[in-house]
Amino acid sequence: MLRKSLVIGLALGLAIPARAEAIEFNFDWTGQIAGFQVSGSFGYDETQSYLGGIVRTDDLDFLNISFFAPDGTLLQTYADNHLDPGVNFNFDTDTQEILQAGSYNEPDGLNLGAPNFDRESGNDPSLASGLSFWSKPPRSSTPHLHIDDWADEFGFPLGFSSHEDVAFPPFTTQQLIDTGRVGDAYLPPNGQPVTPLNKTGQFAQVTAVPEPASLLGLLGIGSSLLATGLRRRQGAHRVEATKA
Repeated sequence: MLRKSLVIGLALGLAIPARAEAIEFNFDWTGQIAGFQVSGSFGYDETQSYLGGIVRTDDLDFLNISFFAPDGTLLQTYADNHLDPGVNFNFDTDTQEILQAGSYNEPDGLNLGAPNFDRESGNDPSLASGLSFWSKPPRSSTPHLHIDDWADEFGFPLGFSSHEDVAFPPFTTQQLIDTGRVGDAYLPPNGQPVTPLNKTGQFAQVTAVPEPASLLGLLGIGSSLLATGLRRRQGAHRVEATKA
């Protein structure tokens, strides 16, 4: 028991991060038509104050994002994406939500991964490459998200209009099909959208990673186990000495 208590206490102690001021979140998203996925993490210094309670790209300590094919195959990872050109990230610390209803180049929008090569981006389309996860273009008034493989490096069929995948929180999948813009690969008899016809698309969802303070309780449990083990060991020695 003593040895087990020591191991548990040591393991819990090592699990506590050194930067007590850092706060970390994970985020995930799945496309409405094809089922492409993004998964990532970000963190910032929670002891700092942020204008309007919004953490912007330049405020981040780190930002990582990975893109996955509909079958779950990893396509590409962008580590420290907050340092890359064209990235736009905004997080509301009060609601703990990523702002993603606005245009991709606005303070309430989102652009992660590669630079944006939408026709309103101003970027040279001949230089297009990489994968982007981004919110609506300025010409649209409807909040939605896209995944784009700008140079078609991975060769997937288009899910909606000119995009590999999309998600429209205001619209059901059937409503998207009714626009006539869903790709043939995701319509019968070739296939079908991953999201049920009566369900809407979703924004990226955020999950908080447990803070170091909450892990201190676990360390306390480990310490208690260690103390209990020592007391039982000492008690056993006293009983043996009495019998002798």
